[in-house]
Amino acid sequence: MSEDYIPLRRALKDYLKEHKITLDDLLSVMDEDKEGIMENLRKRVHLTKAQYKALERYLSSKDLNLLLFVIQAFYMLNPSGLYKGLIIEPARDDVMADGKVTFEGCKMILKALGISTENLESY
Repeated sequence: MSEDYIPLRRALKDYLKEHKITLDDLLSVMDEDKEGIMENLRKRVHLTKAQYKALERYLSSKDLNLLLFVIQAFYMLNPSGLYKGLIIEPARDDVMADGKVTFEGCKMILKALGISTENLESY
């Protein structure tokens, strides 16, 4: 990886530190109801019915909320795809299509965050 890139996980850590919040603080104020989280994801991610069910089934509410936050903060609201002048890895162009994150993009983001996608590979 070139020095022009910043891993998503490092960008997230830096973002939280800069805003003086912990990951637990962030996640504690987010929706714990999987149905609500999934509806918010559906608005931001291209998902088939099977992919939707797989995410809902195999990821915890905490993991889904983290995915939702990262999609919103680092990809949806950040059209440049940059964090402090560095390209966020995975790159915005690799995870998004037509204004939404793709399912493959979701898996790339989850992997970058250290969340297992083993059960999602067949969807």
